Amino acid sequence: MHSTMEDLTMPAEPTPAVTADDLLSAISDLCEVYAKAQTTRTLAHHAPNRAEYDNLTDRAQHWDLSFRTRFDALTDAIQAVAPRAAQVEQFRPVRVLSNGHVEIRARDQRNHPVIVALTGPEAVTVGVHLTAYAAIGLDRTGAKVDRVLPPMLTATPPATTVDTPATGRAPAPR
Repeated sequence: MHSTMEDLTMPAEPTPAVTADDLLSAISDLCEVYAKAQTTRTLAHHAPNRAEYDNLTDRAQHWDLSFRTRFDALTDAIQAVAPRAAQVEQFRPVRVLSNGHVEIRARDQRNHPVIVALTGPEAVTVGVHLTAYAAIGLDRTGAKVDRVLPPMLTATPPATTVDTPATGRAPAPR
């Protein structure tokens, strides 16, 4: 428990290296301040006179302000430790570089650019995995995968029936 109001203030900016113990301590402090605000407010409603009611109401407002300050600081600390998922940029999020690599551009929740460069094989692997996971996700939600795929050609491709080695293009169908 804190003994003075000065002990209850948290720094406005979270420290860059926030540990799990720091977060747990901040959460514990936040819960303590919330409990004090609720308890003081309840006591105010049962105050025997107007002076005591006003005093307890003022104290509850102090704890509410302290709670809000701590909550905002804790939110910033959590976002610094575990930023939200990156968002895809609207303009050319994927492009092929001149060296054959594939570049994926996105922005995180703080609007910082995130750029991932993949080799050709890595990009194909990621694309295949994304496609497979999307199909699994659609299947789990009851959607049919064939409804989101482009239509397949029903005509059979031209082929030769001669057992000679292929030398170029197959003859055009007649």
